[in-house]
Amino acid sequence: MNNRIELRIHERVAFAAGHGFGDVGSYERLSGRVHFAVDPRAAAQQVVVDLDKAPVDAEGLVRFATDCMILKPVEMQRGNQRVFYDYGNRGHKRALQFYNDAPHSNAPIALAHAGNGFFMRRGYAVVWLGWEGDMLPGDGRMVLDVPVASDRGQPITGRIRVEYIADTPGITCFPLSGRIAAHSYATVSLDTHQAVLTRRRYPYDTPEAIPPDRWRFACLQAGSGGETQSLEHAVVPSDRHIFLPAGFRPGWIYELVYTAKDPLVHGLGMSPCAISSAS
Repeated sequence: MNNRIELRIHERVAFAAGHGFGDVGSYERLSGRVHFAVDPRAAAQQVVVDLDKAPVDAEGLVRFATDCMILKPVEMQRGNQRVFYDYGNRGHKRALQFYNDAPHSNAPIALAHAGNGFFMRRGYAVVWLGWEGDMLPGDGRMVLDVPVASDRGQPITGRIRVEYIADTPGITCFPLSGRIAAHSYATVSLDTHQAVLTRRRYPYDTPEAIPPDRWRFACLQAGSGGETQSLEHAVVPSDRHIFLPAGFRPGWIYELVYTAKDPLVHGLGMSPCAISSAS
Protein backbone atom coordinates (compact mmCIF):
# COMPACT_ATOMS: atom_id res chain seq x y z
CA MET A 1 0.00 0.00 0.00
CA ASN A 2 1.46 3.37 -1.05
CA ASN A 3 1.67 6.66 0.81
CA ARG A 4 -0.06 9.55 -0.92
CA ILE A 5 0.68 13.26 -1.11
CA GLU A 6 -1.62 15.83 -2.68
CA LEU A 7 -0.77 19.54 -2.96
CA ARG A 8 -3.75 21.85 -3.29
CA ILE A 9 -2.93 25.46 -4.17
CA HIS A 10 -5.61 27.93 -3.03
CA GLU A 11 -3.88 31.21 -3.89
CA ARG A 12 -1.28 32.32 -6.44
CA VAL A 13 -0.10 35.94 -6.35
CA ALA A 14 2.86 38.02 -7.45
CA PHE A 15 5.63 38.43 -4.85
CA ALA A 16 7.27 41.83 -4.30
CA ALA A 17 4.84 43.38 -6.82
CA GLY A 18 6.63 41.60 -9.67
CA HIS A 19 10.07 43.00 -8.83
CA GLY A 20 12.83 41.34 -10.83
CA PHE A 21 15.75 39.65 -9.06
CA GLY A 22 18.68 39.74 -11.49
CA ASP A 23 18.77 37.00 -14.10
CA VAL A 24 16.16 34.97 -12.20
CA GLY A 25 13.41 37.53 -12.74
CA SER A 26 10.25 37.90 -10.70
CA TYR A 27 8.84 35.59 -8.02
CA GLU A 28 5.36 34.41 -7.09
CA ARG A 29 3.80 33.17 -3.87
CA LEU A 30 1.70 30.01 -3.73
CA SER A 31 -0.40 29.18 -0.66
CA GLY A 32 -2.39 26.06 0.04
CA ARG A 33 -2.60 22.77 1.90
CA VAL A 34 -0.75 19.48 1.57
CA HIS A 35 -2.83 16.36 2.24
CA PHE A 36 -1.08 13.15 3.27
CA ALA A 37 -2.20 9.54 3.56
CA VAL A 38 0.21 7.03 5.09
CA ASP A 39 0.12 3.29 5.64
CA PRO A 40 0.43 2.68 9.40
CA ARG A 41 1.70 -0.84 8.67
CA ALA A 42 4.63 0.31 6.49
CA ALA A 43 8.06 -0.27 8.01
CA ALA A 44 9.12 3.34 7.44
CA GLN A 45 6.24 4.62 9.59
CA GLN A 46 6.86 2.42 12.63
CA VAL A 47 8.87 5.18 14.33
CA VAL A 48 5.71 7.32 14.64
CA VAL A 49 4.38 6.90 18.19
CA ASP A 50 0.69 5.91 18.42
CA LEU A 51 0.27 5.73 14.64
CA ASP A 52 -1.26 2.28 15.15
CA LYS A 53 -3.95 3.96 17.27
CA ALA A 54 -4.92 6.60 14.69
CA PRO A 55 -8.17 6.32 12.72
CA VAL A 56 -7.89 4.97 9.17
CA ASP A 57 -9.97 5.51 6.04
CA ALA A 58 -11.62 2.87 3.87
CA GLU A 59 -8.22 2.03 2.37
CA GLY A 60 -6.55 1.56 5.73
CA LEU A 61 -4.58 4.83 5.47
CA VAL A 62 -4.07 7.50 8.13
CA ARG A 63 -4.79 10.98 6.83
CA PHE A 64 -3.45 14.34 7.95
CA ALA A 65 -2.85 17.75 6.38
CA THR A 66 -0.76 20.88 6.77
CA ASP A 67 -0.52 24.46 5.58
CA CYS A 68 1.96 25.14 2.79
CA MET A 69 3.54 28.25 1.27
CA ILE A 70 5.99 28.46 -1.63
CA LEU A 71 8.03 31.36 -3.01
CA LYS A 72 9.31 30.43 -6.46
CA PRO A 73 10.56 32.02 -9.67
CA VAL A 74 7.70 32.72 -12.09
CA GLU A 75 9.85 31.15 -14.81
CA MET A 76 11.23 28.09 -13.07
CA GLN A 77 13.80 27.41 -15.79
CA ARG A 78 15.54 30.63 -14.77
CA GLY A 79 15.96 29.40 -11.19
CA ASN A 80 18.59 27.01 -9.84
CA GLN A 81 16.15 24.07 -9.65
CA ARG A 82 16.70 23.76 -5.89
CA VAL A 83 14.37 23.99 -2.92
CA PHE A 84 15.25 25.56 0.42
CA TYR A 85 12.88 24.00 2.95
CA ASP A 86 12.32 25.96 6.14
CA TYR A 87 10.92 23.94 9.06
CA GLY A 88 10.32 27.19 10.90
CA ASN A 89 9.60 27.26 14.60
CA ARG A 90 6.21 26.99 16.28
CA GLY A 91 4.52 27.58 12.94
CA HIS A 92 6.51 30.70 12.04
CA LYS A 93 8.38 31.37 8.81
CA ARG A 94 11.99 32.30 9.59
CA ALA A 95 14.12 31.64 6.51
CA LEU A 96 13.81 35.09 4.94
CA GLN A 97 14.54 36.74 8.26
CA PHE A 98 17.70 34.73 8.90
CA TYR A 99 19.09 34.37 5.36
CA ASN A 100 17.80 37.48 3.59
CA ASP A 101 18.04 39.89 6.55
CA ALA A 102 14.34 40.59 6.04
CA PRO A 103 11.80 41.62 8.69
CA HIS A 104 9.94 38.66 10.15
CA SER A 105 6.61 37.96 8.44
CA ASN A 106 4.31 34.96 8.31
CA ALA A 107 2.76 36.39 5.15
CA PRO A 108 5.72 37.50 3.00
CA ILE A 109 4.45 39.40 -0.02
CA ALA A 110 6.09 42.86 -0.22
CA LEU A 111 9.51 43.75 -1.58
CA ALA A 112 10.66 44.46 1.98
CA HIS A 113 10.05 40.79 2.80
CA ALA A 114 12.71 39.84 0.24
CA GLY A 115 15.29 41.65 2.36
CA ASN A 116 18.63 41.61 0.58
CA GLY A 117 17.25 39.16 -2.00
CA PHE A 118 19.77 36.40 -1.20
CA PHE A 119 17.47 33.46 -2.05
CA MET A 120 15.84 35.18 -5.01
CA ARG A 121 19.00 36.32 -6.79
CA ARG A 122 20.25 32.72 -6.59
CA GLY A 123 17.01 31.25 -7.88
CA TYR A 124 15.91 29.16 -4.89
CA ALA A 125 12.33 28.09 -4.35
CA VAL A 126 11.59 28.60 -0.64
CA VAL A 127 9.05 26.19 0.88
CA TRP A 128 7.31 26.18 4.25
CA LEU A 129 5.16 23.42 5.75
CA GLY A 130 3.62 23.15 9.20
CA TRP A 131 5.08 20.23 11.15
CA GLU A 132 4.03 20.83 14.76
CA GLY A 133 0.63 19.36 15.54
CA ASP A 134 0.14 21.42 18.69
CA MET A 135 -0.04 24.86 17.03
CA LEU A 136 -3.36 26.72 16.75
CA PRO A 137 -4.36 28.96 13.82
CA GLY A 138 -3.67 32.68 14.04
CA ASP A 139 -1.16 35.35 13.02
CA GLY A 140 -0.29 33.43 9.86
CA ARG A 141 1.15 30.40 11.69
CA MET A 142 1.58 27.18 9.71
CA VAL A 143 -0.81 24.61 11.18
CA LEU A 144 -0.51 20.83 10.99
CA ASP A 145 -3.72 18.90 11.57
CA VAL A 146 -3.05 15.42 12.92
CA PRO A 147 -5.47 12.74 14.15
CA VAL A 148 -6.31 11.87 17.75
CA ALA A 149 -5.14 8.48 18.98
CA SER A 150 -7.64 6.15 20.66
CA ASP A 151 -7.75 2.65 22.09
CA ARG A 152 -10.07 0.84 19.69
CA GLY A 153 -12.33 3.88 19.66
CA GLN A 154 -12.12 4.50 23.40
CA PRO A 155 -10.41 7.68 24.71
CA ILE A 156 -6.80 7.43 25.86
CA THR A 157 -5.91 9.28 29.05
CA GLY A 158 -2.65 9.97 30.85
CA ARG A 159 -0.92 12.27 33.30
CA ILE A 160 0.53 15.54 32.01
CA ARG A 161 2.91 17.99 33.67
CA VAL A 162 2.90 21.64 32.64
CA GLU A 163 4.85 24.65 33.92
CA TYR A 164 3.62 28.26 33.95
CA ILE A 165 5.69 31.39 34.50
CA ALA A 166 3.93 34.76 34.47
CA ASP A 167 5.91 37.61 32.92
CA THR A 168 3.85 40.43 34.42
CA PRO A 169 1.64 41.00 37.48
CA GLY A 170 -2.10 40.43 37.28
CA ILE A 171 -2.17 37.22 35.26
CA THR A 172 -4.82 34.89 36.68
CA CYS A 173 -5.55 32.56 33.76
CA PHE A 174 -3.50 30.41 31.39
CA PRO A 175 -4.41 27.92 28.68
CA LEU A 176 -3.46 24.50 30.04
CA SER A 177 -0.66 24.40 27.47
CA GLY A 178 0.76 27.62 28.94
CA ARG A 179 0.75 29.32 25.52
CA ILE A 180 -2.16 30.98 23.74
CA ALA A 181 -0.92 29.70 20.37
CA ALA A 182 -0.46 26.09 21.51
CA HIS A 183 -2.98 23.25 21.73
CA SER A 184 -4.06 22.36 25.27
CA TYR A 185 -4.84 18.79 26.26
CA ALA A 186 -8.23 18.81 27.94
CA THR A 187 -8.50 17.59 31.52
CA VAL A 188 -10.73 14.56 32.06
CA SER A 189 -12.25 16.17 35.16
CA LEU A 190 -12.86 19.72 36.40
CA ASP A 191 -12.38 18.46 39.97
CA THR A 192 -9.14 20.09 41.16
CA HIS A 193 -8.77 17.44 43.86
CA GLN A 194 -7.76 15.06 41.06
CA ALA A 195 -4.87 17.30 40.03
CA VAL A 196 -1.88 18.86 41.79
CA LEU A 197 -0.80 22.51 41.50
CA THR A 198 2.45 23.66 43.11
CA ARG A 199 4.74 26.66 42.95
CA ARG A 200 8.41 27.35 43.64
CA ARG A 201 10.65 30.38 43.30
CA TYR A 202 13.63 28.65 41.71
CA PRO A 203 13.95 25.38 39.75
CA TYR A 204 15.57 23.40 42.59
CA ASP A 205 13.42 24.75 45.41
CA THR A 206 10.99 22.42 47.19
CA PRO A 207 7.54 22.99 45.62
CA GLU A 208 4.76 24.25 47.86
CA ALA A 209 1.28 22.88 47.15
CA ILE A 210 -1.59 25.20 46.33
CA PRO A 211 -4.82 23.86 47.92
CA PRO A 212 -7.42 22.56 45.42
CA ASP A 213 -9.98 25.11 46.60
CA ARG A 214 -7.67 28.01 45.69
CA TRP A 215 -7.74 27.41 41.93
CA ARG A 216 -10.06 26.09 39.20
CA PHE A 217 -10.17 24.57 35.76
CA ALA A 218 -11.80 27.67 34.31
CA CYS A 219 -11.35 30.56 31.89
CA LEU A 220 -11.59 34.26 32.79
CA GLN A 221 -13.65 36.13 30.21
CA ALA A 222 -14.21 39.86 29.83
CA GLY A 223 -16.82 41.81 27.93
CA SER A 224 -19.77 44.13 28.07
CA GLY A 225 -22.03 43.50 31.04
CA GLY A 226 -25.65 43.76 29.96
CA GLU A 227 -26.72 45.46 33.18
CA THR A 228 -23.94 47.99 33.72
CA GLN A 229 -22.90 48.56 30.09
CA SER A 230 -19.31 48.52 31.32
CA LEU A 231 -16.53 45.96 31.30
CA GLU A 232 -17.42 42.90 33.36
CA HIS A 233 -15.69 39.58 33.98
CA ALA A 234 -16.95 36.03 34.16
CA VAL A 235 -15.25 32.85 35.36
CA VAL A 236 -16.38 30.05 33.05
CA PRO A 237 -15.61 26.36 33.70
CA SER A 238 -13.16 25.13 31.07
CA ASP A 239 -11.38 21.82 30.55
CA ARG A 240 -8.56 23.64 28.73
CA HIS A 241 -7.72 26.52 31.12
CA ILE A 242 -6.39 27.05 34.63
CA PHE A 243 -7.61 29.97 36.78
CA LEU A 244 -5.87 31.18 39.92
CA PRO A 245 -7.90 34.01 41.55
CA ALA A 246 -4.93 35.22 43.61
CA GLY A 247 -2.87 35.53 40.45
CA PHE A 248 0.40 33.96 39.31
CA ARG A 249 3.36 35.70 40.92
CA PRO A 250 5.74 36.92 38.18
CA GLY A 251 8.87 34.84 37.87
CA TRP A 252 7.62 31.99 40.04
CA ILE A 253 7.40 28.50 38.57
CA TYR A 254 3.93 26.96 38.82
CA GLU A 255 3.59 23.28 38.00
CA LEU A 256 0.33 21.51 37.21
CA VAL A 257 -0.01 17.72 37.03
CA TYR A 258 -3.37 16.52 35.77
CA THR A 259 -5.00 13.71 33.81
CA ALA A 260 -5.60 14.60 30.18
CA LYS A 261 -7.30 12.88 27.27
CA ASP A 262 -7.08 12.51 23.49
CA PRO A 263 -3.36 12.47 22.61
CA LEU A 264 -2.43 13.75 19.17
CA VAL A 265 -0.25 11.71 16.80
CA HIS A 266 2.44 14.40 16.68
CA GLY A 267 5.10 12.26 15.04
CA LEU A 268 3.33 12.48 11.69
CA GLY A 269 4.85 15.92 11.22
CA MET A 270 8.27 14.28 10.96
CA SER A 271 7.23 11.06 9.28
CA PRO A 272 9.21 9.87 6.23
CA CYS A 273 6.21 10.62 4.02
CA ALA A 274 5.95 14.23 5.21
CA ILE A 275 9.69 14.81 4.92
CA SER A 276 9.91 13.44 1.40
CA SER A 277 7.21 15.84 0.22
CA ALA A 278 9.48 18.82 0.84
CA SER A 279 12.73 17.45 -0.52
